[in-house]
Amino acid sequence: MTDLRDPPSTAVPSDRRAARARAAALAALALVALHGCGAPRADEDSGSRMGIGRNGRIEFAVEPTAPLAQGRNTFHVRLTWTDSGNPVKRIRLRAHAMMLGMAHGASTSDGEEIEPGLYEVTDVAFSMGGLWDVQLRALDASLIDEAEFEFEVH
Repeated sequence: MTDLRDPPSTAVPSDRRAARARAAALAALALVALHGCGAPRADEDSGSRMGIGRNGRIEFAVEPTAPLAQGRNTFHVRLTWTDSGNPVKRIRLRAHAMMLGMAHGASTSDGEEIEPGLYEVTDVAFSMGGLWDVQLRALDASLIDEAEFEFEVH
């Protein structure tokens, strides 16, 4: 007659623990690899911002064209007059980015109007991850209005 019982394990309990630890480490590496391949982060900043300028004349609506990242970024900025809601046309838009708390990494970029009231600001440089301040200034012969927004870059 055949014995239906499982034979006793020849593995030492510490060997099983080591095998489990290796399996857990491999699973953790797989998760890290997936995250690095573009899986979205739960704490990722969408970059969308909206606010009224300091002088109260212009509403600024900011949207990045791609997820925020280290390196050069592009933003679309819609400007509307707060009193009428009409687009702010043919104005000079300048963006100044600086890393908060570091007082370095500053970059300045000019926007180009791509349709009435919609400006594209290219080459906004974030040299490293962290909290960045981007100041937007709407100018003609003088400052008309300005707004500041903070962005978390990973």
